[in-house]
Amino acid sequence: MSGRLTPPSIQDGPYGFEPRGTSNFDVRDVGAGRFTNEMAVRIGRETYESSTNWLAQARRQEWATSLRAFQSLHPTGSKFLSGEYRYRSRLYRPKTRAMVRRDEAATAAAFFSNEDVVSISAEDDDDPRQQASAEILKALLQYRLTNTIPWFLTLIGARQDAEVMGICVGKAQWRYEEKFLRTERRPRLDASGQPMFEGEAMLTDDVDIFRKVKDEPEAILLAPENFRFEPGADWRKPVETSPYLIELQPVYLSEARERMESQRGAPPEWLNVPDSALRGASDRDDDTTRRARESGRVPGKDGDAWKPRDFDLTWTRIHTVRWGGEDWYYRTLASAGELLEPPRPLSEVHLHGVRPYVVGCVVLETHKTYPSSKVELTVDLQSAANRDWNARFDAVMLNLMPRQFVRNGADIDPADIRTFMPGKVVMMNGKPGEPLNNEVVWDRPPPPDAAAFAEQDRINLDWDDLTGAFTNSSVQASQVQQQSATGMHLMSGEASGLGEYELRMFGETWVEPMLKLFLKLVQAYETDPIILATAGKKAQLFQKFGINSITDELLNTGVTTKVNVGIGATNPSMKLRNLIMGAEALAKLYGPQTIAMGSNFEEVANEVFGLLGYKDGARFFQPGFDPRVAMLQQQLQQAQGKAHAGAPAGGDPTRTQTAQITAQGKIEEQRMKSETDEKVAQMDANSKKMAEDAENWRTWVNMQRELMTAQQPVSQENPQ
Repeated sequence: MSGRLTPPSIQDGPYGFEPRGTSNFDVRDVGAGRFTNEMAVRIGRETYESSTNWLAQARRQEWATSLRAFQSLHPTGSKFLSGEYRYRSRLYRPKTRAMVRRDEAATAAAFFSNEDVVSISAEDDDDPRQQASAEILKALLQYRLTNTIPWFLTLIGARQDAEVMGICVGKAQWRYEEKFLRTERRPRLDASGQPMFEGEAMLTDDVDIFRKVKDEPEAILLAPENFRFEPGADWRKPVETSPYLIELQPVYLSEARERMESQRGAPPEWLNVPDSALRGASDRDDDTTRRARESGRVPGKDGDAWKPRDFDLTWTRIHTVRWGGEDWYYRTLASAGELLEPPRPLSEVHLHGVRPYVVGCVVLETHKTYPSSKVELTVDLQSAANRDWNARFDAVMLNLMPRQFVRNGADIDPADIRTFMPGKVVMMNGKPGEPLNNEVVWDRPPPPDAAAFAEQDRINLDWDDLTGAFTNSSVQASQVQQQSATGMHLMSGEASGLGEYELRMFGETWVEPMLKLFLKLVQAYETDPIILATAGKKAQLFQKFGINSITDELLNTGVTTKVNVGIGATNPSMKLRNLIMGAEALAKLYGPQTIAMGSNFEEVANEVFGLLGYKDGARFFQPGFDPRVAMLQQQLQQAQGKAHAGAPAGGDPTRTQTAQITAQGKIEEQRMKSETDEKVAQMDANSKKMAEDAENWRTWVNMQRELMTAQQPVSQENPQ
């Protein structure tokens, strides 16, 4: 029985769904629900060959053309690369590169104007534990994105891939590495944690001591040609609906050999394959996409003779296959598909059980899993700009340095005429009484007229309309220099609307899903006590919710993740103006005092100073400052002053009542401060006691070890 995930569509045919292709797996092979090694090798080889053939026929040529356009190189087969243009102008106007760089700058301004790009909220706002979970998860994710993940380079690189290649592929996984240090003999402990004895002798065990090298989330930006999925999958969710995923991952030979060896008695990570098979899977394939990206890369570059053999690359394939209603993970070698890691459920490899890949885009094309890139949309306009520019440049150069026609048989050296030098003397054998122009004629064509420059302006306008740009050339070509600022603002607003749409598309398809994957990783793997304590302190769990410990239950509470990117995100001034307009509108409806009392001062200050170019506004205010408290204190002082000014000689009941309220408030504040200090002191005392107990335990163990060492020679000399 065969099936598919999507209904018949325009993709069906030679490049889409194949009725007899490898995407239709026969469930008779499932057997008892297990995914055998033989099935994994066969399906891995067939899916890779099928996806490779589809990419070669449908996307390779477009990718190569887009990459060359991004590198300001004429496409393969262009007339500017022919011998006819050897001595003519064949410049490349870098409009494509400028467009991509401008979009990268807009992405940086939108996502990194301040540090709080991600917004995590509780699913149930009335549940304090969910609110506390949202605060601590936001602090943990913010710490990881700022300190351990190169998030800026990864995000901007993903936007570049989406602009040039059409899709960007991200992978989020947890990286844990440790290094063996030594082996220690330690007492064997019982269930209660006490040492075990056999008679008077204490039982001991040999314990391997390791040092943690890495324990952090990892963000990987994959090249689109190194990631494969079924082209017939749902175009809205290709990763989730594709029956298979293939990641091509290069590994150094030395690392591959280490993974095939047993470490400290543990089974090897990879199955053993011959060294010849590893070298056979080195970088020998002629990958046209990689050649186009790296400008002249030749097959086998990773196996150059002058590079150490141990640092050659061998290519592996990481497969994720849905079989029997479950996702399976395994790894094969790229040459003949030898199995390196046997199949196992994906939930055993990634504890959250979710496929760790995300595919995003900036150009929406329905019912296409591989949409066109933005560079691909502008290829014809880029070609027209190049042709117009080079033709005009040829005309200008011919007008400045015209051709010379020399009469055949004239006693003139052509090299002398071809070489232009001020003050140079050229000797000519002219006949008496005949002018020199009978021997040499200068062909000076007319200079380019206004029509040539007008055509370039029209190309620029078409380019700006397609890409959503608003540049100086747009202003000059539109003849709006004398228009009002309102007209300029309307033009820029129309152009920025398309840019914000692309930002929203990029954020919805790639940024937000990646952040959700990071959040799942933090919930499943985060155990570092220092990072947890730092995040808990930043989230103010104890001050806000009275929580002094971070548990798995607290981390695994349901939360909602959003990206803080909205309209006007590419223009900080416009975004700040919109924020102020919104606050003023609310103040007119509900009153400025109500809005001031209900606002979050810290978040508002961070947003305002972030739009002004600062990381946040923390260093501009005193720690713990809240203007609402200052406002209430000022109103209370004003009320006390009025009561004191109009009070009779015998005393005023209003003043007395105000004083009582003030005194009670101070008493309550002092009581809460005392309770907080008491809890903090108790936590410090518990920490000190735990440290003392640990130190006492280490001292006792060392004494027992020394005692055993001292008794060992005696027992050897006096055997019983």
